[in-house]
Amino acid sequence: MITLVADADLPTVPLAPAPWQLTGQGYILLVKLPKEVLDDPRHVPAELRGTRRGGFAMVMLVDYEHSAVGPYRELLYIPGTFAFGAARHRSITRIYVSSVESVVNGRRNWGIPKDACDFDFQYGRDGGEDRLSASLNGKTFARFSFRPGRVKLPFSTSMLPKFLLNLAQRHAGQQFVYAPSAKGSIAFAKVTDWAFDSALFPDLARGKVLTAVRVPRFTMAFPVSTITPA
Repeated sequence: MITLVADADLPTVPLAPAPWQLTGQGYILLVKLPKEVLDDPRHVPAELRGTRRGGFAMVMLVDYEHSAVGPYRELLYIPGTFAFGAARHRSITRIYVSSVESVVNGRRNWGIPKDACDFDFQYGRDGGEDRLSASLNGKTFARFSFRPGRVKLPFSTSMLPKFLLNLAQRHAGQQFVYAPSAKGSIAFAKVTDWAFDSALFPDLARGKVLTAVRVPRFTMAFPVSTITPA
């Protein structure tokens, strides 16, 4: 199962339709992983299995300060591109957030398979190290320690080819295609420690970090999805 809680079991919350404007900070990682980790069926939905391509995953840890549903934290995983009809798109296949409002509206607006968990983000520990973790029912299942660099560079998704920005999801019989945009600054960072429970999140420790960057400040736009029957 790709989600821990079914749509029907989620509580009723106020709806926050797209588009969303968000601000915050976070980390982005590119991780080279073995095929058996990238294709782990626990972290790829049944309807996409067997269509994945690519040898690395993108992972993001985000601390949203402002959004249409208020502040929340997030851990997401994109293991490559998948077939969506005749097209191929990257897809978020595992994602946790800290608020049920984000879970419900993320699924409704973009088909993103969000689940809720608890987060502990501690910045500037022990001479500048950031320690970020996610837990469920009191058990930590993903833990990261980063040492960010000091040199900051400007960044904007307008610098990237459009095909890299398109994301797609399949959820509740529908297909969602959308292209988030963002701008801000980045600084290269080093992963100094990490550990995972592979039942709840892919075991990144079996791979190699290709790039890790700290995003000390960003603004992001999540547009209205193009929604069609799956």
